[in-house]
Amino acid sequence: MNKTTVFLAFTALAAIGLIGAVVLMILRPDATATFTSLIVTVLGLATVAATTFYGLGKQGEKLDSVAKNVNGNSTRMLDTIETQQQQIAALLSALPAVGATVPIDVTPPMSEDTMLRLREDVATLPSHRAEG
Repeated sequence: MNKTTVFLAFTALAAIGLIGAVVLMILRPDATATFTSLIVTVLGLATVAATTFYGLGKQGEKLDSVAKNVNGNSTRMLDTIETQQQQIAALLSALPAVGATVPIDVTPPMSEDTMLRLREDVATLPSHRAEG
């Protein structure tokens, strides 16, 4: 709502109230107090309404500004999170279930003969000879 429009509306209400108070004072002076309190109440309500509408307009402008500043970052972030959650779910489904037995290969990588020959060769190295 434009500030000028609010000012003109408030001025029109005040002018109507003032003219009505003058007319009432001439025609029925005993009802002037009631009419004056009514006019003050109406002007107060108009002021509160104008302030509320102005504040809501400013808030709407700020929300539009925030929406323009986001530029889709929230959408990209949510898409990234969804993709990562799908990747985590795929990885978790590839893992064996808790309590499931996984076969473990316990066979030695070398034959027994090869291991004995390596031990003999290591024993002949100078750093591994028994000192006497």
